[in-house]
Amino acid sequence: MTRYLLAALVLAIACGMQTPAKAAGCYNLAHGEPKELTGRLEYVIFAGPPNFEDVRKGDTPEPNFVLQLTHPICISGDEFADPRNHFRAVQIVETKATIGQLRRLLHQTVTVSLSGQMGAETGHHHEPLVAWVTAVRLAGARPMDFVDEYGTAATTIRTFYTALGDGQGADASAMVVPEKRTSPAFSASGLTRFYGSLAQRIRLIDIAQSNVGTYLVHYRYATNSRVCDGQAIVTTTLRGGRNFIQSIKALNGC
Repeated sequence: MTRYLLAALVLAIACGMQTPAKAAGCYNLAHGEPKELTGRLEYVIFAGPPNFEDVRKGDTPEPNFVLQLTHPICISGDEFADPRNHFRAVQIVETKATIGQLRRLLHQTVTVSLSGQMGAETGHHHEPLVAWVTAVRLAGARPMDFVDEYGTAATTIRTFYTALGDGQGADASAMVVPEKRTSPAFSASGLTRFYGSLAQRIRLIDIAQSNVGTYLVHYRYATNSRVCDGQAIVTTTLRGGRNFIQSIKALNGC
């Protein structure tokens, strides 16, 4: 009998040690973790009230942004956090600092800075972890040195923004694919008119390469009514051995 009691005691101690060990490898919500995550940004419409089952059965649609992680994580430090549950989807919410940016970065791999991390408490929380995004950037985007830019499309992008800063719309437009140079956004006259009349001329801060042909650009300028600290995704294309700007997608309205 003593032998069985001893075995049961050893088993109980071992089981009791497993939960803290597993929790130790999890993000601790009580410590404001995770502070940063990287994953593919997606848009999902969940089913809301009254039944939180299916919008096609009368439930209210609840659109949300979801970060799809490459590797599963777990969370602890909250009564609604179960460290035994490993998951790859995180429900993320825009803040004033990132409004409009998530939509522009959909279906891309991004790194987000987080606050207000919490375990799912209600039916409106559709993933195990819910957090608010205070900053977002393309994953792996590292500012390039001048030497890094050699032989890449970054030199075309730098020329474009340098010309804009000098109010030279024709030179800037020449960096864009020919078929778009007549559009208002990229025409020589349009670029000169807007960027040549700024209260503070546009200044390129840095260029970071996201992948082949795609760059994250950071710049600043000021109009008479506001100062713009902007970011944009610039997509380039190679034609006849020369790089041209295919498109520019502003991330924060600047």
